[in-house]
Amino acid sequence: MYEYDLIVVGTGPYGRSIAAHATAEGLRLRHLGRRARRAADDRTVTAVRPYGRDGFEVVTEDGESMRTRTVVLALGPAQLTQLPTPASEFRRGETHRNRFCATHPALFRRLPTVVRLLLSDTDPTSARTDRVTLLSMPVRRRLSRTPDAPPWVDTRFESAHPGLFFAGLLTAAFFGPAIRSAHGAEFTARRVLKGVRRRLGARPR
Repeated sequence: MYEYDLIVVGTGPYGRSIAAHATAEGLRLRHLGRRARRAADDRTVTAVRPYGRDGFEVVTEDGESMRTRTVVLALGPAQLTQLPTPASEFRRGETHRNRFCATHPALFRRLPTVVRLLLSDTDPTSARTDRVTLLSMPVRRRLSRTPDAPPWVDTRFESAHPGLFFAGLLTAAFFGPAIRSAHGAEFTARRVLKGVRRRLGARPR
């Protein structure tokens, strides 16, 4: 029923790191995105839709349709409609706080919501659920209570839609400024793969 265990959308450092970990673990993988490197398929994904009981259909610009059990959207600014504020525009005096957040993403995730949101405001990002236009509107509504907020993710980067994971820019509000740069790619990949493995173990092949 499903051709793949995991499809990774995005060829930046997060997409490449997650794909490398998935390959090392022997998952049936497809890696898609523009400006692809050797290991990825250089095509734009135009839609990610729920498929079957608990899987996904991924459609590319040339009309190819593939089915997978899990999906990771590792989208950068180019796939969203507004670029993030450059790091050079951060206010002075925040260096030590940003350094702590950048080196301790797991601890950042444990902070109270109001504190994380405050830090995200001073560490700006354009990540919003309504800008993930690859996904249908019903799925986007399920991901976040308000369209101008980032999609909720758990400690393994899995969203409120089971089997759908996010990485990179869209998760900065939950894991801090490290996630807006390549610095957090290894941390993210390890956690995402744990979540993918857990999700795959809960489904029949």
